[in-house]
Amino acid sequence: MSAPIGNRLRRRLREMASYRDVLMRFPLVVALLLAATFVANLAIEEVGPEEPVWRALIGLACAAVAALSATLTLEAVQRRRGTVGAGARQLAAAVAGACGFCLVWFQDALHTSTWLLAVALVALVPLSPYLAGGSGAAFRGFLGRLTFAFLLSAIGWNLLGGGLSLVFVSLNLLFGLEVPFQLYAHVAAITALLFAPLFWLALIPDSFDLADDCRLDRLSARAVGALGEWIAAPLILVYALILHAYAVKCLVGGGLPSGQSGWLVSGFGICLLVALIVCRPFMREERALARVMLRYWPWVLPVPLVLVVIAVAQRIGAYGVTPERYLLAALAAVLAVVALLQVLRRPRGDIRLMAVIPVVTMLVASFGPQGAEWTSIRSQSDRFLAIVEQPARDAEQTGQALAALRYLEDAGELGRVAPTGGMPASEAPSGIEPLARAWGLNPSLAATAGSDRYSRIYSGSTGVALEGFDLLLNAVDVSAGRQTEVTLPTGELLRLTVQGRELLVSAQARSIGFALPRQMTAASTGSVAEATLVTLRKDGVTIGLLPATLSGSLTPEPTLEHLSGTVLLNARDWR
Repeated sequence: MSAPIGNRLRRRLREMASYRDVLMRFPLVVALLLAATFVANLAIEEVGPEEPVWRALIGLACAAVAALSATLTLEAVQRRRGTVGAGARQLAAAVAGACGFCLVWFQDALHTSTWLLAVALVALVPLSPYLAGGSGAAFRGFLGRLTFAFLLSAIGWNLLGGGLSLVFVSLNLLFGLEVPFQLYAHVAAITALLFAPLFWLALIPDSFDLADDCRLDRLSARAVGALGEWIAAPLILVYALILHAYAVKCLVGGGLPSGQSGWLVSGFGICLLVALIVCRPFMREERALARVMLRYWPWVLPVPLVLVVIAVAQRIGAYGVTPERYLLAALAAVLAVVALLQVLRRPRGDIRLMAVIPVVTMLVASFGPQGAEWTSIRSQSDRFLAIVEQPARDAEQTGQALAALRYLEDAGELGRVAPTGGMPASEAPSGIEPLARAWGLNPSLAATAGSDRYSRIYSGSTGVALEGFDLLLNAVDVSAGRQTEVTLPTGELLRLTVQGRELLVSAQARSIGFALPRQMTAASTGSVAEATLVTLRKDGVTIGLLPATLSGSLTPEPTLEHLSGTVLLNARDWR
């Protein structure tokens, strides 16, 4: 045997040995990946009922990720203390895998949020070796190694899957051989669920003291440092100034934070945590903005967190808990805990805690009675019953009750609010209309209860007494984000627009927002009502509104987007 052939054979044997090591190190993970690949191919061939097959596929994938995290956790404990054997590692992997699969397979009973569970399990993988020890620098090095391995496996997946697909296309174009579409899907499934993960598993280091791995070469360190110093730090500080200015605006104007402020603060908090985890070791405090961010970032969080708490509390009080509001509240709690930990000397600046607290929170929120879905179901059930048990209900309350009913229908929990009380789901009414009638609600509004929109048309001739007004603005047509300007006989320029649930009237001397009655912005689509004069008062100023049409959004709260009609006012109020 020639030397080149012998060298190639030895390289091949070493490569096979590395995959054998993967099988010996992660046997249960590999078995679960094989099972997931098999189920995916069944789904492609449409063998068996679609919903159970896909649920089994997602459950097996989550089980594999959970088993990997358990294996890495006990491997790290064994490296540090030497008290865990191989059998214990595989037993822990089996238990974790079974839990991951059951959370998906029994998602209806446990009200599992599958996407949230999957994100939490994936994020737990790099954290798992450092749950019981290690350092933040070692965690960052391990995270870097896993990220690099993932990029390599993604490239390998694209090369292998794309190469095989190109071969099939060539056979079809050059030789006229028909290649069924399912074959491309089989190739994609096998490479994505088996070959690429095996390649990634082979690159996972078996040593977890990787502090040196976060010491990048000079050029890379400068690049990451520049990213933090010139992009992350300035943007985060500008973002913080904007949120503080908005808080001052709410305080001075006496208003409450808007519904969108919660998501803005959430984006701010996530960007801040990512910047601290990734860029902090490579940022130099000689840069003024970087120094301000690194030293004072815990002190820029309280005011944005207050905005989130007020916004979420207001909407939960008015419309109940939904999964989105639950996650906003959970993220606010995570940011508050991370900021408070900076007061203590030992956990200060520990990026492991900055990562593990949100990951554990996501995991807890993804299933069970404490989870986002189950909590939202309880809240919407209580909200619905509180509304329908009132002796008198207005149009807005009816719309809210039907919206809650629609949510419960989507969650498969209509039996919770059946009039007989707590009947099984199998005996629950087949739809919200019978249940709405049973509670005395107008089922004709059921379609609009599931809609995010409302609209009204006012018709008919009506006589209006002009007593108390000396100006009539005819054919006023205003929309959100667009002002209508009217020049008064006195020469004053009056601007009208809509904002929130208010008609905003502005002059040089003052600007007043007149809130429309709630029944005008309740759930309704295309309903025709008799035109009547609506009197609006605020800050000692009175105007009259004779509406022609209006429309807007119902979520996250009723908002006016368009209004047309006639406006009556007194000129002296706007001088």
